[in-house]
Amino acid sequence: MPGVLSSIVGLLAILFVILSPRPAALAFQERADPADAIHHDTRAKMEKERREDEWKKLKDDTDKLVQAANDLKEMIEKSNKDTFSLSIVKKTEEVEKILKDIKRRAKSGF
Repeated sequence: MPGVLSSIVGLLAILFVILSPRPAALAFQERADPADAIHHDTRAKMEKERREDEWKKLKDDTDKLVQAANDLKEMIEKSNKDTFSLSIVKKTEEVEKILKDIKRRAKSGF
């Protein structure tokens, strides 16, 4: 019986050591690394700049789309049903290309 009791006490001591919090480990977990905060701020700033650039490109492309569509409209108004010029087809392709680019950016969330 004394052997069993000493084994139980030994197991309890091992469990206590394993389960007890370590002061050094807790202190390390509580302190945040200042470098992580700096990197986080830098990443956030870079992401903000990237999104602003993408937004500007989207607005610029939208302006190009409006201009190209207006040019196409004028070209069609100047033509008649018997003459459909190659420049109208090229302008239509340009409008389509700009529109697809805008659509791709909008889907990707800039």
